Amino acid sequence: MKKKDKKKFKRQDIKLTNTDISDLDEYLEEDFAPQKQAEKKKLKKGIKSQKSDLKLINGRVYEIYSNYKCLVNFGDKSDICHIGGRLKHLKHETRNIVALGDRVKVDISDENRIEEIIERKNSLVRYSEDSFQKEIIIAANIDNVIIMVSCREPELNLGLVDRFICATRLCNIPPVICINKIDLIKKRKLIQREADYYKKYGIQVLMSSAKTGEGLKELEVILKDMDSVFVGHSGVGKSSLINLLQPGLNLKVAKVNEYTGKGIHTTTKGKIIPWKFGGNLIDTPGIKTLTLHEESKSDIKYVFPGINELSEKCKYPNCSHIHETNCAVKEAVEKSLFDRNRYESYLRIMESFTGVNYE
Repeated sequence: MKKKDKKKFKRQDIKLTNTDISDLDEYLEEDFAPQKQAEKKKLKKGIKSQKSDLKLINGRVYEIYSNYKCLVNFGDKSDICHIGGRLKHLKHETRNIVALGDRVKVDISDENRIEEIIERKNSLVRYSEDSFQKEIIIAANIDNVIIMVSCREPELNLGLVDRFICATRLCNIPPVICINKIDLIKKRKLIQREADYYKKYGIQVLMSSAKTGEGLKELEVILKDMDSVFVGHSGVGKSSLINLLQPGLNLKVAKVNEYTGKGIHTTTKGKIIPWKFGGNLIDTPGIKTLTLHEESKSDIKYVFPGINELSEKCKYPNCSHIHETNCAVKEAVEKSLFDRNRYESYLRIMESFTGVNYE
């Protein structure tokens, strides 16, 4: 405010007094002035721009930067685009406005600006670990998820595999299990038995080794012309295998921590990388944990491999396979017709929702 403008205002003598409100019922609703706040539009109502002078072209988000900027690929070229102000003011159900792999419509009439996000066919998500459990989209529009684990260094973690299978199936994305570092074990019978369990329930499983090259051709066939995400703990060899599949890519590779026996994160920012043989790698930072939403608890029994197939024989249609009598799943476990370790893994996932120890 300029100095000359200040002279136009005259200080008013306002006295503040305390008012004792003994009974709120004596006051009318009109006596209270509501606090006015800008209300965000619902996502469905504002998903399409109403501007008439836009020149929209289709693209796909290949990389996400800070300050509401993205690298968008248009087929023959890629450009940095800003996220439109309208999208920022929509009431999003997710923590991130756009996600890696999103198909978008960009206004090129002036500054490249993302105006619309095309409806996702699916999205791989995790949830914040606070009480609000805000959805965080890892990647969108995915054809398959490659769940990577290692036989050794770090040790085989099938509990994580089960959790990822549940998460991907809840998101309607086919899972593929890749057991890496197979060269570090001499006897494969135990590993093969574990693999056969998942194959029995329709999940693809392959063995691989970055050292010997085993499984690379089979993995390439699975990845060809697909948009794939690799998930799993750090140190299981994701970057090493990817570098062999596409020489010259040179993704950073880190060794396993000798003290903890766990890997160190090497991917710090997600991006989409086209495969030379067709399709895309959606490269995302390593995920240490995968929090499922509380509302998905009742659906775990339908997506956990093997549980749903047995549940048809349970006495109760809504059997949780935990405490009920005449449960076909529990009976199968007792008779060694269902893998006890996998059943205990199912219980641990259910415990993560309630905190109850099922033993």
